Amino acid sequence: MTDMTSEQLTQLIQNILELRIRPVLQAHGGDIAFKAFKDGILWVELQGACNGCPGALNTLKGNVEHFMKLIVPQIKEVKDIHLEALQQSVEDES
Repeated sequence: MTDMTSEQLTQLIQNILELRIRPVLQAHGGDIAFKAFKDGILWVELQGACNGCPGALNTLKGNVEHFMKLIVPQIKEVKDIHLEALQQSVEDES
């Protein structure tokens, strides 16, 4: 997988999200959408029941990130656009 172009890598990530991650989240009323892959960070948007769920960070880090990093070693971290914005907002208020 190391000889892949960035377009091929992005397509692989999107396929894994679509075929392996989304069905699991959808079975629990949630969903996930690919937003970007840049500098080793996979940006996603948790949707449905996942958006705003108290366990969303655990799902993101403990399940999605763990699984994606096993299959695509170029992924260093998975971040949700909403959780990141919320964390930034809390830090700005401190």
